[in-house]
Amino acid sequence: MKIGQLVVLVEDVDGVEAGREGFIMGARDEMLTVGCQTSERLHLVLAHPWQLLLREHFHRLSKREGEINQ
Repeated sequence: MKIGQLVVLVEDVDGVEAGREGFIMGARDEMLTVGCQTSERLHLVLAHPWQLLLREHFHRLSKREGEINQ
């Protein structure tokens, strides 16, 4: 994952619920800083790479899941 990429949280992180979209603002060691827009403000969270999926991968998997459940 690279700075500026759009991601989706796949689990709750620092009070931000799973499914929230954001963008990677920074990376250091094993942690990524992700900016997620909430209704009030931009919320910065520290996340591990396994807590995120690239937005296009998330949407592709969600679409596939919906096709399987029909």
